[in-house]
Amino acid sequence: MRFVDMQGFCIRLDKQVEFQTWLVENEERIKKSYPAGMEYGGVYVAVFSSEKNAGEYYWLDILDSYGAMDRSAALNKDATSDFAKVIEEFLQFLDTDKNAGWSHTLLKSVVDATIKDLPKA
Repeated sequence: MRFVDMQGFCIRLDKQVEFQTWLVENEERIKKSYPAGMEYGGVYVAVFSSEKNAGEYYWLDILDSYGAMDRSAALNKDATSDFAKVIEEFLQFLDTDKNAGWSHTLLKSVVDATIKDLPKA
């Protein structure tokens, strides 16, 4: 199976450039910190979007199974793991205002999905 986990968020207005710098300096470290079955897909900024409250930035993870989510949750609990440290560092940039845009979408490959036609009425 193949999934894309897409998390939309906003960065504090006074931390935009610092966040970009942190990503540039840490992208390889972020990639290496991921657990088995999970791959860093990158962080993207919306150039344009019809979504009004989905966030301006999107963090993409590629997963090989639902179990990859369990492995990442377990690794995140281990405060000594680089994965947990990366997340803690990232959270310092996040706009935590409850009105800030955010979203979370899990996409499953159409090739792996169970898709059925609906019967006609």
